Amino acid sequence: MKQTTTLRNAARQLVSDSTIEAATKNHQQNYEKLHVGRDGTVSWFESINKLDDLIDREAGGFQAIPSVITVGTGSYMCNCDYCEEVYNADEEAYAKEQGDEYDKDEKYETVTDAIADAVGNEDQTETEESMLKSFDDIPVGYFSDEEAA
Repeated sequence: MKQTTTLRNAARQLVSDSTIEAATKNHQQNYEKLHVGRDGTVSWFESINKLDDLIDREAGGFQAIPSVITVGTGSYMCNCDYCEEVYNADEEAYAKEQGDEYDKDEKYETVTDAIADAVGNEDQTETEESMLKSFDDIPVGYFSDEEAA
């Protein structure tokens, strides 16, 4: 029996494969949404407003392209326990000026290192389940190889 891959199935797999990327982007400034295109592709869209959407030009009316998750801090930087522990030369200088110790060896060298550790130490099951639930809410007929229900 030959198994046919539909755009919906291919896009659902791409959404699932984007879970770690979503977790990583959750620690970064601004907001990013993972959009699902009618052609089965997924793409990230960065904005400064959590409610920004992309307009679906192929829709019969004024509709947004479906997104499955919005991530990001919406501020200058993340303040999770990992991202707070990144080496900062200004903080080191201030600590020395105040006669305090600043243990550089206990800090992450870069924000990227901190985020990688945070994502690696977190269970991403809930993130993936949430993304797939949002994906499953995309109505039949949305993808270009589907007929409207």
